[in-house]
Amino acid sequence: MNAIETHELSKAFHGMYAVEHLNLHVPEGSIYGFIGENGSGKSTTEKLICGLLVPSAGTIRLYGQPHTNPAIRSQIGVLIENPGCFPNSTVYQNLMMQALNLDLPNPSQEVGRVLKLVSMVGAAGRKFKECSLGMKQRLGVAQSLLGRPRMLILDEPINGLDADGMRIVRETLIGLNQEQGVTILVSSHILGELAKIATHYGILRGGTLIREMPASAMVEECRSFVAVNTSDNPRAHAILATSYTQVEAKDGILRVYDETDSALVSAFLHQNGIGVTEISYQSIGLEEYYLQTMSRQTKEASHA
Repeated sequence: MNAIETHELSKAFHGMYAVEHLNLHVPEGSIYGFIGENGSGKSTTEKLICGLLVPSAGTIRLYGQPHTNPAIRSQIGVLIENPGCFPNSTVYQNLMMQALNLDLPNPSQEVGRVLKLVSMVGAAGRKFKECSLGMKQRLGVAQSLLGRPRMLILDEPINGLDADGMRIVRETLIGLNQEQGVTILVSSHILGELAKIATHYGILRGGTLIREMPASAMVEECRSFVAVNTSDNPRAHAILATSYTQVEAKDGILRVYDETDSALVSAFLHQNGIGVTEISYQSIGLEEYYLQTMSRQTKEASHA
């Protein structure tokens, strides 16, 4: 079953479409990485799913039910844009107010639980206005976890976090997904971090979904290559091109595509009098895959 499924979902503002004919499929139990440039419609889509905006057309179903079903909506934890907190209230007080608003049993115990999850027990007494951007984001994540939701919808949850903060949020989301089966729809511009947790991806451009795939399919599409640096890269490039179908110079490194044996490449260069200073087997990452996808879409649009 899909935890989230939209059919021809559209949203227009003053006659301009922010989301247009969107058919989204988020499998139950997945971590769905939602990718797109600024203004692509990610936040608008998430607000539509959460019921914060009303669609201009199309439908949204959550676990097979209309997204307006109160029983289903009560099972969703949300962080979109910025956490809604009172600046002069402490971290603990803001979480307690949200827990009471949700009518949760044992609210103090629940607040303590989510503070531990995001490693903010020590900051419980700090006023919200005194928190750093990263702490505010972690507080927003903690708010979304109140009540043990079945689904999380998170818009840029690691924005402003340092490396340790990103690790905490990453490990928290992976734990919730793998241990409790929580479905997570998460958008982020930090694609390297997203690639560490996502099981599925959706790429949005101009309000339209242009690719949707499991992470395993994306990995298969990402070409592998031997990355090599030598004492004379221009000469090495010319020599490699005589035996390999595609060799590219990128970011000061030579890439020998669709080759898995770095030892063969090294031996070939040595035989031709080229000294190898660095060599490794790599594959294209999520960020480069995304940029290549965007580039292909631009070219196809220009030729249409």
